[in-house]
Amino acid sequence: MPAIRHYIKLKNEKIIYLTILLVVAVLLTMGFIVKHRVGVVNAQQYNITPYNTVYMYVVKSPPVTGWSEYNPNVFQGGIWWYGVYQQFLAAVNITTGKFTPLLAENWSMIELPNGTLEVLIHLRHSGWDNGIPVTCWDVYVTNMLLGLVSAMVGNVTVFNNYTCAFMIPKGYYAPLTVPGASEANAFIALEWGQGIAIDWQDSYVWEPIINMAQANYSWIWLYMFGNSTEKGEAAKVLSTLIHDYLTYKPTSRFGYSNGPYYLCDITPEYFLLCKNPYYYDVNKFVPQYIVEWQYSSMSQVYAALASGKISIWSTWSGALTPSILSMVSKNPYIKILVFPAFGGDAIYFNFLNPWLAMPQVRQAIYYAVNWTQLAEAAYGMGFTFPSPMPQDGLMPYYTEWQENISKYWAAQGSPLINYTYNPGLAAQLLESVGFKKVNGIWYTPNGSQFTLTLYIGSGSSAPQLTLANAVANALTSFGIPTTVIVYPAAEGLTVVKQGKYDLLWSYYSDIYRPGIPYYFPEAFYFIGYPFNYSHWNGIVTLPNGTTFSVPECGVKITTNCIYRVAWAINHDPWYIQVDWNGGVVFLNTQYINWPINDTWIWIGTLQHTTPAWTYLFQLISFKPPTTTATTTTTSPVATTVSTTTTVTSTTTVVTSTTVVSGTTTTYTTTSTVPVTSTVTVTATAPPTTVTVTKPVISTTLVIGIVVIVVVIAAVVAVIALRRR
Repeated sequence: MPAIRHYIKLKNEKIIYLTILLVVAVLLTMGFIVKHRVGVVNAQQYNITPYNTVYMYVVKSPPVTGWSEYNPNVFQGGIWWYGVYQQFLAAVNITTGKFTPLLAENWSMIELPNGTLEVLIHLRHSGWDNGIPVTCWDVYVTNMLLGLVSAMVGNVTVFNNYTCAFMIPKGYYAPLTVPGASEANAFIALEWGQGIAIDWQDSYVWEPIINMAQANYSWIWLYMFGNSTEKGEAAKVLSTLIHDYLTYKPTSRFGYSNGPYYLCDITPEYFLLCKNPYYYDVNKFVPQYIVEWQYSSMSQVYAALASGKISIWSTWSGALTPSILSMVSKNPYIKILVFPAFGGDAIYFNFLNPWLAMPQVRQAIYYAVNWTQLAEAAYGMGFTFPSPMPQDGLMPYYTEWQENISKYWAAQGSPLINYTYNPGLAAQLLESVGFKKVNGIWYTPNGSQFTLTLYIGSGSSAPQLTLANAVANALTSFGIPTTVIVYPAAEGLTVVKQGKYDLLWSYYSDIYRPGIPYYFPEAFYFIGYPFNYSHWNGIVTLPNGTTFSVPECGVKITTNCIYRVAWAINHDPWYIQVDWNGGVVFLNTQYINWPINDTWIWIGTLQHTTPAWTYLFQLISFKPPTTTATTTTTSPVATTVSTTTTVTSTTTVVTSTTVVSGTTTTYTTTSTVPVTSTVTVTATAPPTTVTVTKPVISTTLVIGIVVIVVVIAAVVAVIALRRR
């Protein structure tokens, strides 16, 4: 009996021991799966239909065929993925300048005695797509790594996982005494101003790069905030790290996304984004999926848009041609929205030409051309907007600043100038400095014929090249023979340094900052960053006889400097604001109801992406399904329908009549008030998109299941043997 009891005890102990091993094995396997979230994610079915999916595109040749070829440093996005794939701390509404909290629940800012600006933030409880919480350590890591691309916002001090502060050094933020400073600083620290989307997770995913960056933190600081010598030395030290950072491919498939969507599948045909269940308010987002078709060229994109495979595409009006518009407009479900965007075409004067160094001559050229009429002819009516008036370098979104600046200079007895088309006044200005017109041609005070060359890069769009030639013809008709020279785009820097041109085609004001105007490139392009378009020293004489340096004042954020730079751009112009960019959005309305009238969203999808995509995907709705058919193909199934759709434009227009040389010309000018216009399209052949059901079980999950099954089989076998 004792022997039997000993045998039973030993047998039970072994069974208990093996059972413990089984439990441990199961827990370890489950832990591995949970850590990587591969099994959980890929076990789901992708029920992709046109009634729950937004279809977009990416131009990638050759296509990315799988995870081994995917580089998360630069997500292969047809849309800019900030706000979708990676999220910011806060988002600004461009048309109001007001901020909405995103990953940051709230924030405050204070100037410390040493001149540092402390922006204190409290994070929400949100998560990466692998289930790991988003914390202040991720903010710290992101800020540090952004220093490798000159976008770091001072230091980040971490108090705990959900409380931290940006410590921005003096000179790199707007003093809180300046109107609009809080908005401007929030933009720099929390949003697009310095690129602070929380891109990099402080975890095993990026550990090698993080460790190297941490070891070189002092060099990163100098690379961002040091003097020119220190920056140059730091660049040499960091060159290898920067290369590794830009080309690093983490081994884990997850942990890249902290936005409402994450990349859940890659095929040679498309990228697939699924909802991130750990994002703090993911349930507010309407699309279940986002499909990014992989195309090898833009011609394929245009064809896909016309056939209905793409839900939305936004671009600049300059990127469009009549053939593209004709192709896309054949789909009756496509609505085309046109809205005022940012910046526009500009012509810079070269002060190396002594006649152009005279402000009266530059003003005369401004008056001599009907810029609005020529721009509308080049881009097509409704696809571009007249330059803001008065032209002082400010975009129309800064309405309060515009009013205050205009009132200030009017009170000083030097009101801002509206450069409306006035060839008579142009002639008076030239004559006031000794120019004479003989047989329709203007001659300089020394008796030489006044001729100009207008240089434009070969990379310019077709409308820009057309407009440049139209400007040259207009100046020639006015009596200033002008020749257009197209130079190789790759030689732009050489062309500027040589300075052989009289006029140079470029752009202006393409950067938005809420609260306080940001003069770029107006204040920078003649101090050598990146190069001096105008070859001018930037010294302006004010109405009271005092002088000031526009470059020095342009980089200072004070009310007085903003007023002075605005006056200089207006009265002593070194460039002409030819037009105001038009943004264009194509919307496929077959399956989706779009928030057509939310102008700020459409402006944002093109230029200022963070809030735009974040809120767009919360505001859309899908139309009720008309069929329930499901296919197993990833290619769209096309049907043909004959329909006519007509949409009324909401753009404000003002009709003006101008009399020139006895000829009356009537033309329509689009107002500078931010509005949205809708282009009418009439055509046939709407598409039917695709429904895909895709069950996937990951390799990791299979391995985990096999491990569990093997362990269970081993235990059963041992028990069976013991029973013999």
